[in-house]
Amino acid sequence: MKRIITLGMAILLAACASSNVEPPAPLVNFTPKIKVERVWSRSIGSADAILRLGIVPASNGTNVYVASHDGAVYAFNLKNGDHVWRTNTKLSLTAGPGVGEGVLVVCASNGTVEALSTKDGKQLWKTDVNGYVLASPAVSQSVVVVTTTDGHTLALSSLTGQVLWNVAHEVPNLSLRGASPPLISGNTVFQGLDNGQLLALNLSDGSQRWSTSISIPSGSNELARLVDLDGVLAVDSDVVYAVNYHGRLEELVRDSGQVMWRREMSSYTGVSEDSSHVYVTDTHSAVWALDKATGIPVWTQPAMRARDLTLPVPYMDTVVAGDLQGYLHFLSKQDGSIVARVRQGSSPILAPPIVVNGYLVVLTAGASLAAYKIEPLAG
Repeated sequence: MKRIITLGMAILLAACASSNVEPPAPLVNFTPKIKVERVWSRSIGSADAILRLGIVPASNGTNVYVASHDGAVYAFNLKNGDHVWRTNTKLSLTAGPGVGEGVLVVCASNGTVEALSTKDGKQLWKTDVNGYVLASPAVSQSVVVVTTTDGHTLALSSLTGQVLWNVAHEVPNLSLRGASPPLISGNTVFQGLDNGQLLALNLSDGSQRWSTSISIPSGSNELARLVDLDGVLAVDSDVVYAVNYHGRLEELVRDSGQVMWRREMSSYTGVSEDSSHVYVTDTHSAVWALDKATGIPVWTQPAMRARDLTLPVPYMDTVVAGDLQGYLHFLSKQDGSIVARVRQGSSPILAPPIVVNGYLVVLTAGASLAAYKIEPLAG
């Protein structure tokens, strides 16, 4: 039987011999270099800070969409936060929304995948995928892709919800709670698995283009052999980036899976990228910037150790990550120095911020949604 544990449980089990769980690093002093303005904020329904659910903010460039665990789905105007619509799905939501081509998709704990219109929130279709979904679905023009914790990646018609294909994967006996969100790029679906594999599947029929193991399980016990690839994947032109727990960060050729470079790294949040660098938060909450061409580290920022940072997200001249105490940390892209810090609230920020048309949008586990903008300080 497959067993699922949270990252916190894994840390506690690993530390039980010494009863030593590292506390979050204290906030360090710094000289602010930018001004962070909260443009608007809204409170939505309940959210779950414990289960590390796959509920994340999403946007189509005009509105921001967000769901709550109690089944409510909201649309807010990106620029001013005005309420656009609200729908009650009457489901216990665990993942989403995924947004694309006028369709918004959310997933529930009972295996229901439901699609709503981005325009008014009206239901378009509902499908049962017979599995628990903990990763935000990917939505393309004609296909919705979801992944279940029991090892299935499914493609659904974005028009009708009909299952187009269903690919099963081997799952380990023990894994971290969570899953890598599927990523659609062109006619390829990239999927990270709990056994440390990265798959490239044909979007049209689910056939496998290639697969590779980012790292192979090793160690004297099941905890040491955890190699979940649960984080966000990144694609840039002809390459794809992936990082796993107890494993490696790799750059691979998009069409073949050939490894261009690799570096030892352990992360459960994933990878982000810009024109020059890839960014990773490791399992100690140190933020890394690495050269895209070589994988050589450009800088690292360890000051937020054990603060449970999210995926670091490039935003203008900064990289931004949220932490378990509700702080947003803004780091310089140039050297990783801290240039600003704001607190959205006391609840953890579990979902990575998203960047849309110059706005930084952040959702906390306490159901606070906010949009920010930054500008340099005078002088």
